[in-house]
Amino acid sequence: MENFLVSIRCITPVLLTMCLGIWLRAQKLVPEEVYGHLSTLCFHGLLPFQLFYNIYSAQVEGVFSWQLLLFLEGGILLWFGVNYALFSAVEPDHRRRGAYIQNSFRSNIAVVGVSLAQTMMGAAGVASISIATAVLVPTFNVLAVITLESCRGGRARPEETVRMILKNPLIRASVLGIVCLLLGFRLPGPVDQAVKNIGNAGSVMTLVTLGASLRLEGARENLGRIVFCNFYRLLLSPLILVTGACLLGFRGDHLGVILICVATPTATTSYPMALACDSDHELTAQVVVTSSLGFCLSMLIWIFALKQLGLM
Repeated sequence: MENFLVSIRCITPVLLTMCLGIWLRAQKLVPEEVYGHLSTLCFHGLLPFQLFYNIYSAQVEGVFSWQLLLFLEGGILLWFGVNYALFSAVEPDHRRRGAYIQNSFRSNIAVVGVSLAQTMMGAAGVASISIATAVLVPTFNVLAVITLESCRGGRARPEETVRMILKNPLIRASVLGIVCLLLGFRLPGPVDQAVKNIGNAGSVMTLVTLGASLRLEGARENLGRIVFCNFYRLLLSPLILVTGACLLGFRGDHLGVILICVATPTATTSYPMALACDSDHELTAQVVVTSSLGFCLSMLIWIFALKQLGLM
């Protein structure tokens, strides 16, 4: 019973914050387009402060684990390769194939990962997930470009991919945080507090805007595919990757970081990329929405199961 209550405490803050966004949209307090602008603000102006501060303020000895980062990077690359081969063989529709492949590996750690880590783990765990975000977000972007370009018969251009990664504000903030951490650089007290406050605002506002953006229009036609994608993203992918992590000896906060990286919903940035690359953007949008709702239950189950087994 204690482990179940711990699991509830971990997921409830994320769920309630998202529900606030749903309620605000239902009240029609502001025009619909405001939430899109707020999402852009969070990505470019608030989340970078959060990732920077989580890394910058951490204790070095409690943060860096090359084994953890190597497992995450290697596991994602291997899982991508398996799914690329699988869906290339079984899905003849190129547009839908890109949506399936992208859903299989691309999780939303940049939006919900740190917020979830704050309730699951201590400061070292939060810093670890921030560093993992800095490592995995470029990987997700590169693999998404390769997937979507190949599925529409094109070829990924390395210079464009590198430019996109270098322009990503989350990557820039994470790299700056790592540099400051390793050099021991400290901000003046008032500046430190301001950065922390802005980062906290980013954690809350991102989840509120995510909740406000959830829409299910047109989902009935794709219901079977949506159920399949949610099963794949929230249950099958975590089962395989978390099992591999357990067999390799990962436990505690490190296993919690792995769980967050592989069991969070489909990344919201999957939709604009699918739209730009003529992938099945309708299915992608529906999966982003439904997995963002479903992960609250699936993550509760994962946390409870790993707690019961004494692994986390």
